[in-house]
Formats: sequence, C-alpha cells, structure tokens
Amino acid sequence: MQQGKDLLSNPARLINSSKPTQNTTHQSKRPAQGSPSMEERRSANDITPKQIADLFGIMIGLYGAKWTREHGLADRTGQWLDTLIDLHPNQLELGIRRVKREGNDWPPSAPEFRRFCQPKPEDMGLPEMAKAWQEANDHAGSPNHHPWSHRAVYLAGRTAGWHELRSAGSAQECRDVKVKFTNAYQALTNRVLKGEPLEDQLAIEHRFDPAIHSNQLQRETMKDQGIDPLDGQGARAKLMGMF
Repeated sequence: MQQGKDLLSNPARLINSSKPTQNTTHQSKRPAQGSPSMEERRSANDITPKQIADLFGIMIGLYGAKWTREHGLADRTGQWLDTLIDLHPNQLELGIRRVKREGNDWPPSAPEFRRFCQPKPEDMGLPEMAKAWQEANDHAGSPNHHPWSHRAVYLAGRTAGWHELRSAGSAQECRDVKVKFTNAYQALTNRVLKGEPLEDQLAIEHRFDPAIHSNQLQRETMKDQGIDPLDGQGARAKLMGMF
C-alpha cells in the first residue's frame, strides 16, 4: 500500500524505472481460432509493455488519483497494450501531446486515447482532409495535368479511383468513394508521421519509367485527336487519313 502512495506522489519513478513494473507485462488472452496472436500482430515499431508503463506514469502525473481510480497503477488486464499495440511510438507521443493540450478533467479510456493518437493531415504539413477531398474532386478529370498541392492528395485520389470520383452519381456512390479517399489519405498521413515514404521504391521507379511515361503521353495525345488507342485498325486508318 505504501508503494502505491510513493508512485502517486512521484510518478517519475514509474516512468524512469529500469525494472519492469509489477504486473505490467501483458498477459495475452488466447486468440480466437483463426485470429492472429499478439506475437503475430507485433512488428518492430509496435508499442511495448515498457512504453505502456511509461504512459501510465505520465497519465498519473497529469490526472493523479482520477487516473488510478479509473485505470489503476498499471495495465494489469493488458487492455491498453492490446488497444495500442499496433501504433507507432510517434503516434503515442502525439496522443500524449493532445491529451495535455485538450486539458480534459477526466482521463480518457484506451479507445479514446487511441483516437488522440491518430494524426490529422494538417499536423503533418498536408492539406486538411476537406481541402484534399475537394481538390481531388475538382481535378479528377485531368489528374496528370494538375499541380497538386501535395503528392499525398494525388495518391489518395488515385487509390479512390479517378473514374469513380468523376462518375459517382448516387448518394451511396459518393459516400463509397469518399470513404475510400478518406481511408487512403489517412493511411498516407500515418506514413508521414512514422517517417516512411509515401510510396515504396518500386512504385517510384515505375512512376518514372521513361517507356511507360512515353506510352502514356502517346495514348493521351491519341485521345485528344479522337483516336481510340485500343482500336488498332481504326487508329491506323485515322492516322493514314491525316497524311
């Protein structure tokens, strides 16, 4: 009991302790058949039990007894680790900054804190979601000729589908394509937060392949002249008629 009082009065001891805090190691529940286990879900950048212990120490410092009444001194059930395990450490830091900035009277739950950890595009120097969505809609007709405000806006539009953006007519079609765009743009925002490139190297090399670029320009030129690049005989006849 005295140990608990000491931790409450000096939460830094919980943060800086090099020894594992008692019962902070996550005891994973047996996964349902066919579900990935905790170890299978873990990657090199995943959140660790030590980071969850550090998080508890910080939250105790912010909320004091309110936190311990709500969540205890440590993540004894493993709920916090299970909820946050797939986040990047940078996301955890973002969540802590937001909690401090919001200054709410009552501590967040694990799912609420996870939402704090999701970066907004403007946090990462990208256009806001609404502006990016509007830009993608405005220029879906000629995406290769528009000077995009950010490469991420173009990539999200390409993932959502330029044809789908242009042709969505019903309310459901509009919702579907907006969900695809929003998810893609959020995923790209997360990549920026993690320090990852927007595109992998293979995609970048493919994008700048001179042969592919030349073929694209040729097809676009033929379309501008009213020639169907997929109709070989018709294209040849029309080209012959130009001379």
